[in-house]
This record gives sequence, C-alpha cells and structure tokens, in this order.
Amino acid sequence: MLLLKHLFLLLTLLAFYSPAAAQARLKTQVSNSFYFRHWAEVQPYAGKPYRLSARMKVEAPAGDSADANAFVVLFDKNKKYLSSSKLGQMRAKRRDGQWRNFAFTGTLPTTAARLTVNAYVYLNGTFGYDNFKLEAEVSKGQWQAVPLLNGDFEATRADSANGFPNGWRPLYYNDAFRYRTVAEASGNHYLEIIGQGVVNYGRNPAAGHTVALNGIKLYYETYGQGEPLLLLHGNGQSISAFNGQIPELAKHYQVIAVDTRAQGQSTNGKQTLTYDLFADDMSALLKALNIPAAHVVGWSDGGNTGLSLALRHPQQVKKLVTMGANLWADTLAVTPATLKEVRQGKLLTTALYPFNKQARQARPLTVLLLDYPRMKATDLAGIAAPTLVLAGQHDLIQDAHTRLIAASLPRGQVHIFPGLSHYAPREDPAAFNAAVLAFLGRP
Repeated sequence: MLLLKHLFLLLTLLAFYSPAAAQARLKTQVSNSFYFRHWAEVQPYAGKPYRLSARMKVEAPAGDSADANAFVVLFDKNKKYLSSSKLGQMRAKRRDGQWRNFAFTGTLPTTAARLTVNAYVYLNGTFGYDNFKLEAEVSKGQWQAVPLLNGDFEATRADSANGFPNGWRPLYYNDAFRYRTVAEASGNHYLEIIGQGVVNYGRNPAAGHTVALNGIKLYYETYGQGEPLLLLHGNGQSISAFNGQIPELAKHYQVIAVDTRAQGQSTNGKQTLTYDLFADDMSALLKALNIPAAHVVGWSDGGNTGLSLALRHPQQVKKLVTMGANLWADTLAVTPATLKEVRQGKLLTTALYPFNKQARQARPLTVLLLDYPRMKATDLAGIAAPTLVLAGQHDLIQDAHTRLIAASLPRGQVHIFPGLSHYAPREDPAAFNAAVLAFLGRP
C-alpha cells in the first residue's frame, strides 16, 4: 500500500534510538549504502541555534556516483521524531580523496531533547570522516561545544558490541563495506569506510534495459539465470527497494526487476495510474521478452499489481507472492493511521500543485493509494496461480484483511512475519527470502 521515500531509514533511526537496542538488534543487510550514527543530549540548548561541522573525503573513480553524507535527526524527551536536515555532500567533482570541511546550521526546536548525527556512504570507494563537532549558540556570537563522545575518533577503542569506534554505531551491518580507525602520520585518527563490490540496483547499466510499450518507456534490470521471476516494488519506489532480495533470488531464477511506470527510471503516459494499468504493462513486458509465464513477487503496490496481473492475464503467472497487499483502501484494509497519512499527503501535494514539480510527480501516486485498488474478495476466485500472501505482524495492512485475501484465493496460503512490519523485506531480508524461495520450490 505505502512505501514512502526514505521512510524505512527514518523507521530504522527510531528503532535504534537507544544504544542498547542498537547493539541487540543489528542485522546484516544488502544495500548500496552504509549508515552509522551518534547522538547528543541537547535539551539544555532547546530553542537555540546550533551548528554541526565535520570534515569528509571520498576517493572513487572518475564518473562514479559515490558520495559521503551526514545529517541530523531530532527527538523530544518522549522520543518523538521532530525534524531532519542535511549536512554537506560530496559529489563527482570532489572524489579526489582530499579532505574538505563542511558545516550545517539550524535552530533546535523548543521541545528538542536529543540530536542524532547520522552519516552514510554510497556505492564503491574509500570514504573518510573526522572532527564532528556540535555547538550551540548560548548567547549572541558565543558558541559552546555540546558534548559528542569521540566526535574526532581519537578514542580508538572499538565498541565491543559492533567493532565500530567508541560512541558510534552502525544502523546495520553490510558485508560490502569495511571500516576501521586510521592513524595519519601526524597522529590524528579518523574513520575510514571502504565500499567494494557494491551493486547499484536500479541504476546498473550492466543489467539495465528499456523497452517501449503501452505508450511509455519501461525500465528493468535482469540478474541470474533459470525460470523467470518478475519483481515488483511499492509506491514511489524503484528496483533499489529490493537490494536485499535480488542477490539471493538471482542464485535460483532469472530475476526481472522492474521500475513501475511513473517511478524509478520508467516514464509515464497520460492514463490515470491504476494497478490494472500496471498489470497490463507487466503483461506487455513479458510478451516483449518472449516469456510465456513467470513467477511474480510483489511488495506493497507491487503485490496489488501481482494480484491484478494474475486476474487479467492468468496464463502469464506461474506462482504469485504478495507482501503487504490490499484489495481496497479503507480502515478495514489499512490501519487508520496509514490512511490519515496518505490523505494528508494528498492535501499537501494538491496545495502545492501545479507549482512544485515534485508535487506534480507525487500527486498521481498519492491519488492511486486513496482510490485504488478496487477489488472484491470474491474476485480472487478467478486467480488460478498458487499464491503466498505475506505481511508483517505490525503491517500497515490490517491482519484480518491479509487473511481475507489468502482465504479468498483458491490456492492461497498466508504467512505473517513475527515482529516485523510492512517493511519486512528490508527489516529481515533473510526471513523474507527464505519464505519466498520455499514457496517457489527452492531450498
């Protein structure tokens, strides 16, 4: 139903608010980025201007898209998320391995209690971070340092729980990235992160293709060999949503990961966006690739599209897996909080339209969430393909609705991931992949 941009990262930051939680819950994830973070108590400085400075460097081949970044997230004393802002970035012209200084300024909300410093590296390269310094303006022109343990990485002792420099913690482990504390000739220490073998899913020229169909240009990437498996992402997302799935699924299948129309690198036509339209696009894609039938794995909106594809083009679907799908959009199908959030999103984009390009692009996708799908449980009797219906225990989709979908399918079965949410494919890729592969008949 809903995969809003960057929401997973924010949920991750909230989940790892406390150091104890971070140590206990870290898992390995496949991603083209590596995130880590620190925090500082800022309640004594609430309402005052603050600034965060650091130095960063990136060494990567010319023409590469690697970069390093940092930003802050603020919470009140009840751990409620307040705001986030970006700190300086380095892009193509600054991938020469030279240190550069960056600074960010802002004002702490009057309810601010904790500020988290979050940093990440993107794609392949050698990245350096050093001299993080947080300050607050206690009086006009007078800046006072806010304690930020080991902001300069001089305390070389690693945190015993995760091997990261003391005071800092990764949000999750990623085997594609290595990290260490480096001593310069001057005796100064800094954090070095090296990314190797990172695949930029969704923007990988080696695997990418574009095909013209149904009045648009549809972008897709292919990985692996074997029976074809069509991989469909959620609302507002792209192929990259499946960073944690493509490597494993491609060991067993020819994975065809698609950017749905109007999303990712696919273009849009003049038609109203519906899941039936998306399904017809997928049917046309399989025909263009001379694939009579494929397994289909869809997450969120992709699950809705999978159901529509199995109804409208049954001969093209071998087996279907849906994750967090829904038949209609009301509080019987999705949680009230989710529906409220989507409605507010529609109001926001409507207010900005047509003056803001991003709003113009987002509005049709938001309307899609509110107006579609328009299925009935009885419609599912027409789906002949064996179907696995997945959801998280704390999904945005109501548990009863998920079970209704499975019960209404002639060959349906259901699996609920304990402790996980609508974002189960990212929260626990291993569990999600295992469920999919077992259903499709792979060990």
